[in-house]
Amino acid sequence: MSDLHLYAGRHAFEHIQQQGLTPKDIRLILGASGGPKCFVLTHLDRYLVREWLPKIPHPVDLVGSSIGALRMTAYANNDPFAAIERLEEGYLEQRYTEHADADEITTKTLDFIDGMIGAGGFADLNPQRQLHIVTALCKGATTVTSPRRQALAFGRVALANLISRRTLPRHFERVIFRSHETELPLPHWDDFDTHQVPLSAANYRSALHATAAIPVVIHGVDNPPGAPLGHYRDGGMVDYHFDLPFKPDNGLVLYPHFSPVMKPGWFDKPLPWRKISAEHYSHTLVVTPSPEFIARLPYGKIPDRKDFERLSDKTRLKYWRTVVDENQRLAEAFDGWINGNNLADSVRPIEHIAR
Repeated sequence: MSDLHLYAGRHAFEHIQQQGLTPKDIRLILGASGGPKCFVLTHLDRYLVREWLPKIPHPVDLVGSSIGALRMTAYANNDPFAAIERLEEGYLEQRYTEHADADEITTKTLDFIDGMIGAGGFADLNPQRQLHIVTALCKGATTVTSPRRQALAFGRVALANLISRRTLPRHFERVIFRSHETELPLPHWDDFDTHQVPLSAANYRSALHATAAIPVVIHGVDNPPGAPLGHYRDGGMVDYHFDLPFKPDNGLVLYPHFSPVMKPGWFDKPLPWRKISAEHYSHTLVVTPSPEFIARLPYGKIPDRKDFERLSDKTRLKYWRTVVDENQRLAEAFDGWINGNNLADSVRPIEHIAR
């Protein structure tokens, strides 16, 4: 399985070893922040919504931040396959002027979100799929709107985070917009004050806008209907790749992820020592392209947001479409694994990518 790597927590590994893995085992699916990195997963997403979601006989929690929230929103759609195709094409076709400002980028991001959710909007969400959109409610200096002042404020947050991630709750609260009155399978939350509010037709678009609102780049959202008052930004500020103890009582967590690198928060990206907790992932199976697969892609990497700056639109689009075409192999590798024998033989301990 050189194209695909699988990492499982202790409980998930024991389950796979003793019982194998079927769609009915999945109680929660995670979607991480990461912008264009999603292009390395689009065929695996298609496979899962076509082959697995219809076979899950119970409600399933779909939890995501930033682009992960948009992917999970597509999963939650009554026609998830079509929604994933709209998400992929809408993101691929984004174009910006050479010196695009936050006004331009915000307008085009909202156009992209509108295209992804489709004409049916909130009414198109499947009642069996419990969507949880993670956003960050800003506090203090992080509420400023001037790009220069934002850069200074978030620079200070990043410096404090160098010392400890525990400094971040001074600057953000977690607000989750959820489509059902269901509690996530968490024995406890972390240090962030956390609010769970009903997702509705009135705040659906605002929640998706907020979770995608990268500081400086995209305008945040003020006072989404039904949520605590304040200024909302990208959910990756609090949960970039997630470091929460999702532990369903009667099943597992499935996590299709971009790469075998996992960081708790957005500010942890440049910190090699800051990793997710293996204990928090005890019930999780992480499915990710292997380093070998990534090395064979153009430029030897998966897409990222800096491609908008480094590459011309024509070059970027060719590169991203190549990655989309290549990731068909990941779906095929997952299908081969799930239909093979001795599933546990191909699974690595989560400790390989966690602390």
